[in-house]
Amino acid sequence: MRLKPVYATDPNLVDAPLTEVPNQWAPQQGIHLYHFPLSLDSQKVRQGLEELGVQWQSHPILLSAHQQFSPSYVRINSRCVVPTLVIDGKVTTDTINILDLLGARFSNANQSFETSAEEKELVNYWVDKAAGLFIEALTYGHIDGVKKPFPLGNASDSGRSHQDKVDLLSGLIETYKKDLTLKAAYEKKRAVIEATKEAMVAPGQMSAIVDATRVELADLAHQLAAGQFNHGGWLASDAFSLADVQWGAVLYRLQWVGLQPLLWEEGSIISAYAEKLFAKASFQTGVVQWSRVGRKVVLPTIRYKLLKSLRLKRDA
Repeated sequence: MRLKPVYATDPNLVDAPLTEVPNQWAPQQGIHLYHFPLSLDSQKVRQGLEELGVQWQSHPILLSAHQQFSPSYVRINSRCVVPTLVIDGKVTTDTINILDLLGARFSNANQSFETSAEEKELVNYWVDKAAGLFIEALTYGHIDGVKKPFPLGNASDSGRSHQDKVDLLSGLIETYKKDLTLKAAYEKKRAVIEATKEAMVAPGQMSAIVDATRVELADLAHQLAAGQFNHGGWLASDAFSLADVQWGAVLYRLQWVGLQPLLWEEGSIISAYAEKLFAKASFQTGVVQWSRVGRKVVLPTIRYKLLKSLRLKRDA
């Protein structure tokens, strides 16, 4: 039974994360972030950038229009996922990897994410705990009694949205069968999506994933009560840390998809922690302001699809 995301459990199925690898297809000057407004991992990295005060150039990748599979993007990130960070032509992938790089490079400017040596181990522990949650299944999988918000709607029924991606990738594998780099990227991504879909539609899987998530949230509540948060600090340290960046986006997502009543009580210490996280200026700028579905997702997707249908825009 799969209770964690493929990227956390099947490292051989995906390409290893990149750290500042030169890439001829990427912008060669400046700091660039390829991201999607509603992507959980994009939310984490955008908040990290805002918290550090880093000026960055936005490159939205519309997952709703499957732009993550466009050859031009896959040549930058062969995992076919967002986010991707590019600094002066060098590519870094994987959210934890990106945030670690940003913290190491820019934290000295404003002392953001600085923790003691003793706190660092605990910060890393809670970063990994957040990353190990099966958020994709919780977002798209059908859960009895939970009505998913727009634009998720019924797309999760029977894994339909994931099957659509499998079919699309199968076509791309055939189209680019002579380009071994693209073909391999599409084959790996198809395998990841097939494994994720199976975890979402197999009998009993989603209820087991919810139960496993509830256990993790109980551990979170215990840490909040026993740790620095109960004395005016944050999750794993006295100062705001990368662990808080991870969990802020997670709690915001779980609330958005309607799972809060199943996972923690209103008015609990987790609710108090979430309220403190969401009040951060960097969270409001990096997460909330990008979560306006109509303006940030629906209209850009319609425009992109219209231009593509008129052959005024194409994926290179």
